[in-house]
Amino acid sequence: MRKIAVLSLMLGLAACQSGTDAAPADAAAPKDPSVAAPAATAEAQKVTAERAFAALRKLDPGFERLGFEHLVGDLDRDGHDDVVVLFGQGTPDATMAASKKLVVLMSRGQEFQALPQAGMPEFCPELDKISTGRLYLRAIDICSAARPKTTDYYVYAWNGQTVAQAEHQSRQQRVLSELAELGRAFRMRDKNSVLGRMNFPLEAVGLPIYETELEKAAKAAGGKIDRAMAEKHYTDLFPDSRADTYAETIEQVTGQTFQSEPDGTLVGMRKRQRGKTEEAYSISIRPDPDADREEGNDELIDAEVSVIAAAAEEVEVADGEGGKSVERQEGAESLILYLIDGRLRLAAFNVAG
Repeated sequence: MRKIAVLSLMLGLAACQSGTDAAPADAAAPKDPSVAAPAATAEAQKVTAERAFAALRKLDPGFERLGFEHLVGDLDRDGHDDVVVLFGQGTPDATMAASKKLVVLMSRGQEFQALPQAGMPEFCPELDKISTGRLYLRAIDICSAARPKTTDYYVYAWNGQTVAQAEHQSRQQRVLSELAELGRAFRMRDKNSVLGRMNFPLEAVGLPIYETELEKAAKAAGGKIDRAMAEKHYTDLFPDSRADTYAETIEQVTGQTFQSEPDGTLVGMRKRQRGKTEEAYSISIRPDPDADREEGNDELIDAEVSVIAAAAEEVEVADGEGGKSVERQEGAESLILYLIDGRLRLAAFNVAG
């Protein structure tokens, strides 16, 4: 059997190393990049937050003791910012939080009023953002963990009386939503969307760009590929055939039923016969991978995702003695992605040559 060679490359992840179960597009939106607010806005939000903290101290005098964080934004769209506070809770002699409490303080005239706890999250939450009047939260696996992992994504919205859960995505749903977006980007040749999931600069060594203009440009740049270079020579990095294979795999598998393996990995697959070629597509979602436990890595990886397309065909070849023999030829292409802050990042890919 002659096996087609498989090349593997890593894309420097160490440098960089979200109602109803159906998730609308903005429920699946990943965490926005941090953008510095204008000084006046930042100062106004600071004043707003301090006023909310003063109101909260009347209800929970020691809310700051075990740490807290907050978000400022207009939840009921009345033109006035509200404040969401998440703080740690524990025994009187505790030095670290064993649980977390979420309090939503609504701006009412010159005062802040805390919403009733009924309807507030029963899971252990982490704050994400307030955007267009909606509160984005993440559920984590262990409240007291130093490096907790996200298990679910939630959106809470004002319903006229309180802030209530409006949308929910499990980790699997978030991964599949992100994959669908990536698949469309590959299919539509949307290089900005694809490259936006990679970390630059890339190391050219080992990349499948042999005898291409991108290889020449990388050599001239000291073996590095920056974003501008990748955009200019995008089809050297992701030729149409490769991009279509990635898109096809995602399209074939995301609608399949995923089975759970003993270690918690979820696997979905589909096989089909196309002429003489046997095709197999698979996607695996492994929660809490070990990849983010490497020294020096500050990013939390909530899942490792593998997207694999394999093909095999039996062909007749010359046997060197004037006759013919049947030989099985195999090839595979794959993507490895990491779910970080609710967004899939391209960590590595393997290409059949």
